[in-house]
Amino acid sequence: MALQCMNLRALFLVNISLLCCQLFSLCFVLRAQVPSELHTYDVVLQASSQRKTGSLYELDGDVKITYLDLQMTAARITYDESTGEIQATGVVTFERPQVSQHLRASRAEYNLWTGTGTFYDVEGSFGAEIRQGESLLTSTNPFFFSAKRVDRIAEDTYRVENALITVCTLPDPAWTFSAPVAIIRPGESVRIYNSKFRLLDVPVFYSPYFRRSLKPNPRSSGFLMPTIGNSSRQGLRIGNSFYWAIHRSVDAEIGAEFLSKRGWAQRGTLRVRPSADSYLNVSYFGVEDRGFGPDRIDQGGQSVRAEGTAHLPSGFRGVLDLNLISSLTFREAFAQSFAEAVNSEVHSIAFLTRNFASYQLNAQFSRAENFQSIRPDDTVRIRRLPWVELNSVSRPMRPGAPFWLSWQGSAGLVSRSEPRIDAGSARLQTTDLDRYEVHPQISLPLHWKQFHLTTSAAYSATQYGAHRAGDLISGESLFRGTREFSVDLTLPSLGKTYAGAAALYSHPFAHVIEPRVTFRSVSGANRFDEILLFDERDLVSNTREIEYSLTNRVLVKSEGGQGMRETLSWELRQQYYFDPSFGNAVVPDQRNVFPSSLSLTSAAFISGQRRFSPIVSVLRFRPSGNYDIDFRQDYDPKTHRLTNGALVAGTRQGEFFASVSHFFVRNPSILSSSSNQIGFVTGYGNLVRNGFNAAFAGSYDFRAGFLQFSAVQVSYNSDCCGFSLEFRRFALGSVRNENQFRIAFSLANIGTFGNMKRQERLF
Repeated sequence: MALQCMNLRALFLVNISLLCCQLFSLCFVLRAQVPSELHTYDVVLQASSQRKTGSLYELDGDVKITYLDLQMTAARITYDESTGEIQATGVVTFERPQVSQHLRASRAEYNLWTGTGTFYDVEGSFGAEIRQGESLLTSTNPFFFSAKRVDRIAEDTYRVENALITVCTLPDPAWTFSAPVAIIRPGESVRIYNSKFRLLDVPVFYSPYFRRSLKPNPRSSGFLMPTIGNSSRQGLRIGNSFYWAIHRSVDAEIGAEFLSKRGWAQRGTLRVRPSADSYLNVSYFGVEDRGFGPDRIDQGGQSVRAEGTAHLPSGFRGVLDLNLISSLTFREAFAQSFAEAVNSEVHSIAFLTRNFASYQLNAQFSRAENFQSIRPDDTVRIRRLPWVELNSVSRPMRPGAPFWLSWQGSAGLVSRSEPRIDAGSARLQTTDLDRYEVHPQISLPLHWKQFHLTTSAAYSATQYGAHRAGDLISGESLFRGTREFSVDLTLPSLGKTYAGAAALYSHPFAHVIEPRVTFRSVSGANRFDEILLFDERDLVSNTREIEYSLTNRVLVKSEGGQGMRETLSWELRQQYYFDPSFGNAVVPDQRNVFPSSLSLTSAAFISGQRRFSPIVSVLRFRPSGNYDIDFRQDYDPKTHRLTNGALVAGTRQGEFFASVSHFFVRNPSILSSSSNQIGFVTGYGNLVRNGFNAAFAGSYDFRAGFLQFSAVQVSYNSDCCGFSLEFRRFALGSVRNENQFRIAFSLANIGTFGNMKRQERLF
């Protein structure tokens, strides 16, 4: 009986075992028909069918292997889970989406544990940080490459053989770099050895070594793209620069250019950014000139520019703006912009400032140089070394008091050097002499309904360490004490709202008229002809004058209906002088400049005694954000004509833009030279816009009857490259007649080849 029970148990176990085997076999068949998922050391395997022999998996049909952030697909894969080795054939893809790495190959050998492997017949891409900027052509395309073989030799390091690299959309890229070997480190750099640059499949140049940083903030030392251009006065221009990444917050660029007709030029820049709100930029430009013209006139020289700002301890802020040039001849001959070539002034300043409560403390060093002509030493130089100011904004003398107090105080050393009227005499030059000034002011603002009356009284005490005695400098000090009294009356505004202006304007608008009258009296400014002139404070003269103005404004609703905005204003101003001689300070038949005239208009108009100033008309028209017009005219009732005028207007409609500026001066030659010039810029597009872009600029002199400056720039940008061509002409008479040709070829996300500088472009 016991034996029978044991046989029954054995039979039951055998039957159970056979049933389990049948179920296992059925599961194997079913798993060959649906994708399987086996997790081995965080490795996920998916395939239409698979077979395992020991540690070796054989996967077929839509195979996908996932490991951490890596994904690999292929038609067939063998995977050894003990060694991590993978053999993949068919259409193989290797992707790391989180870091924008994509490979597509015909077959691959890869090890999951070491992260190394080899791919054959590869097309791939890797992302790059796009540095946005006005001067850099950018594309959202990643870097594409193709190669016969790609070795992943380390984590995020690829060795590419027989490589073709571009950012252009495949399969027909506009440009490529081809090289037998390239090392790609996504997120770090790409290095190409013995590369050939091809444009439209045509070889353009060869480079033994090329490196491009792929870091978010790329900084690495190396040679930049070369520059090339042509000029009728300077000849063929060929140059290059070396970029030196000295430190994470310091870099420099040193370069030189060969000028086939003139010599060679040197340039350099140094940039320092010690903190987020502090910086220093220094640039140098110089030319070693072989001489110009039959007489071989040396027009070479040097220029230095430095600018920066720094936030210092204890709330101080420092600012530097330094400009130095060796001669006006050098600037006129080699300046690359029209505005710089015709500028005869050079200003430099460095100052420290600190605001606390209602006070401001300033300390400055400054130098101003005005070139009178291209003759050596024909300049006026004014320096402040050093100069300290302590100023206070207007504030109540005590809480609740109606009187407001403010002051200005300054002390420092000043000097002035200028050529004498008699060219054969030595320069009129002062030593560093002291100048002190205290200027307190008390104001009483009164308001009644729409009337606003502000009365001010001030006293200015100035001590000079020397004074002028004819054409000589006297070492005796001079004291000047001036008293100033002013009354400023703003009358009630007159306004009316209109429902519209028929066909001109169908929406409601408001018209406002604002009258204003100011009386000003200054006394005690004697010995005007003995005062040495260093700035506008020294131009103070005795006067009793009244200034009256009338302003018309047209206001319309702002966009969105919130508030009002000014669309049109017209202001008329004039001054009347009770003392036409300004305290006997006016010198007949000579250019006289006083604070009264400076506050009214920038054009000098006092060449003798007069009661009335010119009538100044200022019209501003801004119908929308796309238009901006300023129109100014000065009418002199003494000469019965318009003496000065200016028109500045601009518009932008979509990609089209245009601006024009017209200035004329018709004063007697005693006051200023007559001129009548117009400048204009018009164009379509911008620097980095895809497609064709064009701009034209010029400056025409009506009196001389020729175009002083003209420039035409045309560019075409695709999704991965751009080409710009520019022609410039300087026609400054005997000073400079020159034609320049500039080119620039830009590779998206890489850089620009050519000699078109960002600050010299038309857009």
